Amino acid sequence: MTESITSKVLAALADTGLLTGEQVASVTEAGGTGGLGIGDMLVQRGLVSMLDLESVLESELGIPRVELSSYAPDEDALQLVPAKLAFTYKMLPLFEIEGMLTVAVGEAVDVFRLDEIASVLGLEVEAVLADPVSVSTAIEINYGVSAHSLPELEVPVIIDRSAEETFDDPASEFDSVIDVADFFDAAAPEVSQVTADELSVMAQVSEPLAEPTSSIEEVVQAEIPTGPKAIDLDVLAVADPGKVAVLVSDILANAVSRGANRIHLLPYKDDFFLVYRIAGKLEKIASAPLSLQGALVEGVKSYAKLTSVQASRPALGRVKAHIGDRDMVITVSAVPTIAGQRMVVSLSSGRSQPRGLPELGMNEAETRALHAMVERGRGILLVCAPVAGGRSSTYYALLQHAAQVGKTVYSVERSIEYEIPSVAQVLVNPGAPVGAAAYFAAGMRQDTDVMAIDPMQSVEDVHLAVEAAALGKLVIASFSGGDIVAGVRRMLDLGAEPVSLASALTLGVGQRLVRLNCPQCTGPVAAGPKDVLPGLPADATLMKGAGCPACVGSGFQSMTGIFEVLPFTEQVRVPIARGGMAEEISLAARAAGMRSMLASGVARVAEGRVSPEEFDRVLRFSQPSS
Repeated sequence: MTESITSKVLAALADTGLLTGEQVASVTEAGGTGGLGIGDMLVQRGLVSMLDLESVLESELGIPRVELSSYAPDEDALQLVPAKLAFTYKMLPLFEIEGMLTVAVGEAVDVFRLDEIASVLGLEVEAVLADPVSVSTAIEINYGVSAHSLPELEVPVIIDRSAEETFDDPASEFDSVIDVADFFDAAAPEVSQVTADELSVMAQVSEPLAEPTSSIEEVVQAEIPTGPKAIDLDVLAVADPGKVAVLVSDILANAVSRGANRIHLLPYKDDFFLVYRIAGKLEKIASAPLSLQGALVEGVKSYAKLTSVQASRPALGRVKAHIGDRDMVITVSAVPTIAGQRMVVSLSSGRSQPRGLPELGMNEAETRALHAMVERGRGILLVCAPVAGGRSSTYYALLQHAAQVGKTVYSVERSIEYEIPSVAQVLVNPGAPVGAAAYFAAGMRQDTDVMAIDPMQSVEDVHLAVEAAALGKLVIASFSGGDIVAGVRRMLDLGAEPVSLASALTLGVGQRLVRLNCPQCTGPVAAGPKDVLPGLPADATLMKGAGCPACVGSGFQSMTGIFEVLPFTEQVRVPIARGGMAEEISLAARAAGMRSMLASGVARVAEGRVSPEEFDRVLRFSQPSS
């Protein structure tokens, strides 16, 4: 009889000395009582920490940690696992080979539930570990449904009636920092009446979607550009370190000249692809057999002085370089996956100063609210956006303003895009034994006015942010989510205690990036059915870039942000404290008068700066034709 996964994990914990035989027997006997699984019981009793469990799973049982963005789950695997089961067990099926189903789980304790999954499906199951937020997002995207739209999955919430009372917490001071009514009046769209159509679109936008870009399948199937500036990866077949070093320099120079801010080395099936992210979109540049990728990965690691890091471990490095006529900061992140090495190179200018909030596209009322909170507020200032949604730019603008007004700032970052001399910035290496939570906890013991973390990724991060807010500090934190409501609901799904989180939240920012029409070739376009935006003035002229040499035929030039800003008043905090669903929190936010990203984007379209198609790409307001 095949040994159960639970038995294997318990045996490994005992072999490493983390559990005694008596403790194993105790949790095995009590497993399932009180609604707690064995894994939850181990953590709740303090017998093992999440970090210990993850370490044992990776080092003793060989369960790898992967980057989910490198994977496209097999349709056959998705068919094997109903959506309800995937949401219930918080696991994403990746592929099935000869009766063995590989799934991604976001929390180490979830491996104790794999025996139940195997029993239900009648298959053997093995796991890989991934970021919890990535798992939740991938489940929703691949099944095309939100957990909140499956009412049969909802778990009864025990409501703390104290949440009905007026909160005595940092957020209650917001009224003394800025007049909420004045803020909403100043930020309100011209059309004050919200139509049924707009409410419908808002509900769709509130779902946590990844920033719309080309899909991986679209990228790998695209044509490879040709011409004098094309990148040729054939040199990798020779594996000459000198030639590879020249290739790395050519790729960096090419990416900078084309305005890319990310370079991806993406393994996919039998090949790997060199992909740039330019103005928010992924563009394929070159490809080569997967067997040649190792030489290029090692070449980039050598450039970033990461040669001492083994290929089997995550690596993060940061170097300054002069590329072309520009001073650049190069951040290299490499992660081993079961498909091959996945590497992302971030390119940022050597500017010492991040852009301010108005430069990012924020209006005067929104800027005033955020600046006031940084200067005089406390509690959590939450910045929510999907990947490539611009949240780090807003994060750095807030840090810079805090430093300028004389605050002492301590920032824990997983990638440093700007160096701010007066801010204590800590770079967290994913391969290091000390994680972001430990660095954040250490910073709380220092004389610091503002604690910051970019981004929060675990429930430990959220708990520490709440704890810092309770100590009277301002916490600037970014988090992955399609908007403010989606971000808050995800924090609750991670395991944040509802009443404590509601008490700590003070101000929320949601944002996306949109490409601006090229000023050289923009002209009016006829309105089509999908160009009818809720709240768009009837006399608005729709504009779109036709493409010209100035914009390299794209029709776009530069980018800007569209924002929503929400003060967490008592009206908004009550449904959060109840552990309410996204729809309930969103309804409270709208009732409080929040100007949505939809309204912000419509204003850009009405100004003629953004085309309806670009706005639709980002917020997906139109419905696909049947």
